[in-house]
Amino acid sequence: MLNTTRTSGRQGTEMPAALRHSAADSYMKMIAELPLRRIKTAAEHAKAMRIILRLSSQETDRGASDYLDVLVDLVADFERRSEEAIESSTVSASDLVRHRIEERGMSVSSLARLIGVPQPNLSEMLNGKRDWSKTAIRSLSAHLNIRADRFLA
Repeated sequence: MLNTTRTSGRQGTEMPAALRHSAADSYMKMIAELPLRRIKTAAEHAKAMRIILRLSSQETDRGASDYLDVLVDLVADFERRSEEAIESSTVSASDLVRHRIEERGMSVSSLARLIGVPQPNLSEMLNGKRDWSKTAIRSLSAHLNIRADRFLA
């Protein structure tokens, strides 16, 4: 249950202490495992990918979720800088996504959780039975290093 507080004449909400500490504890645990800083080597990239796969396949609290969001951005940045983007001019968006899923050793279910899209919807998008949603396009572009315009072709 959230507590209501008044600060400088404004009313706000405060997380219960148990939830604040739990999120902070998991975040700091993740930081100890792999600090959030620019990824510079293939070994750091591989370690980051293992952590992303582990976190995306389990329930996470806010601390771990926040850590995962930043780590995914750092991995995407490394992949762009190291030219890990694949040539895709003649390949469909679905094929690109499937390639990235396989490349990362992920399942459609874990990718759906990672990007915040229901798994049945993502499966239908991959199979051409549903148009790509804006949420899916934004998230897949960020997480899989695929240009957003590829989903609109």
